[in-house]
Amino acid sequence: MGKITYSNISWKYLGSDIILSNNNKGELSLYFTSKQYCMAIGLVAGLAGCGSGTSTATADKTCSNYASTSLSAIVAGDIVSLSADPFNRYINFHGLTVFAKPDNTNAFLINVTKTYRDMLGGDLGYRSSCVDTLKTKFTAKKIAQRLWRTTKPTSFTGLDNLGYEGQDLIQEHVSGQVNAVVEHLLHTITVLGLTEVFPNKWDYTDTNSDLYLSMQQAIDGGFYDASDHIALKSSDLAGYHLVIQQEFAYMAILTAWGLKAQVWPDSEGEWTLTTAAEVEANLPLFWKLYEDTIKGFLVAPVYSDLLARFPDP
Repeated sequence: MGKITYSNISWKYLGSDIILSNNNKGELSLYFTSKQYCMAIGLVAGLAGCGSGTSTATADKTCSNYASTSLSAIVAGDIVSLSADPFNRYINFHGLTVFAKPDNTNAFLINVTKTYRDMLGGDLGYRSSCVDTLKTKFTAKKIAQRLWRTTKPTSFTGLDNLGYEGQDLIQEHVSGQVNAVVEHLLHTITVLGLTEVFPNKWDYTDTNSDLYLSMQQAIDGGFYDASDHIALKSSDLAGYHLVIQQEFAYMAILTAWGLKAQVWPDSEGEWTLTTAAEVEANLPLFWKLYEDTIKGFLVAPVYSDLLARFPDP
């Protein structure tokens, strides 16, 4: 929460609306969100305005609604061969290029791509202009979703030489296959996609971003235990902050989609919320972020479709 005290202007952050209050010392305090920081300073300190300079920050995209825009079906003919060690083929769909290793099956490559298609709208098509923005950003940045099966790659020379960027890998033929696919696709979309479509709200590098504050609310409330990643904090602080937000985003979106109980039933205390109603009631900061940036843009895959595509071995 942002707080300014008239007699000694200072601030810290908690995303909420502006609130005026008097404490027992007779000081007037103003609580505000980061977007209202300049306004708050002006109100309390008597400044004329927030300045006339032009911001250099990139604005978050405002999504427009479409009636419906179709998404092409994905078939075996979409698979393209290449030599990009350690990968030998790919499918490019709506900006995302899904790469497979030689021991990945074509069925897995196709089904992972179909699941990405479902997240954009699937057979019903998509209704948000932000899907077009995501495609443009993914295409420009050459975003890759990488697959593997037997031996996890430790280097990506072929893709590096072609200028591709990836966030995560999905392993084929593992227990909990549905969860593995949905989780790592969401990692790619949130870390490399939403940060481009909504660079302020989804800024993984800013501890005042809507994403970070939503996560902190979950930690403070005892709904998210990030201690599994604490070892990373001392060696790579930036990496630590990215990982804990990446995992939070996956858990919160999965639950808001109503898929948590089916896809990830045993979260072992790392995440304690199970339903969308619980997220809305207990994490109002995330729920607002979800409604502002996810709802109407990304779509929950149908669980029965996921089970049919990704049966456990």
